[in-house]
Amino acid sequence: MTLKSTTSLAALSMILGAVALPAAAQTPSSPQKPAASAPAAKTPVAGQILKQDESTVLAKDFIGRSVYEPDLKTKIGSISDLVLSKDGKSVQGFVIGVGGFLGIGEKDVALQMDRLKMTAQPGGALQLTMDVKKDELTNAPAFQSTRDQEADKRAAERARSQPQPGMPSSPRN
Repeated sequence: MTLKSTTSLAALSMILGAVALPAAAQTPSSPQKPAASAPAAKTPVAGQILKQDESTVLAKDFIGRSVYEPDLKTKIGSISDLVLSKDGKSVQGFVIGVGGFLGIGEKDVALQMDRLKMTAQPGGALQLTMDVKKDELTNAPAFQSTRDQEADKRAAERARSQPQPGMPSSPRN
């Protein structure tokens, strides 16, 4: 046998032997590293919430939830967003999509949080109702976010800067 074949055969034997031996019978070919020390105890930071309190709701569980009239039969719409104060200290309101069909023709209406009644159901489900009729919200003005307001402002500025039909345009030099 050549040296290359002998080396390959020895390596293969070592690999096969390592696979065939139980883990406890294996001896490492390199020196053992000392066992890592136990991880440091985790220390909460100021203001950290470690567990959700039963009296709280997460936004992800709130957004998308249906809101009903008090009779619990008529669905008003679904929560699509929350209105937060810029200082992050309060939820000022919620945005609900009303009207339309399958999201087409739907408009957003925002209301203050105190207009929403949350009731815990058996099994932990949350029932959302309002003392407002669906028709009232369908006929209410739509909510305009700051992004919507800025888009309307830019559109109005573009309309003012374009020449009106039938009006002479300003001469260019």
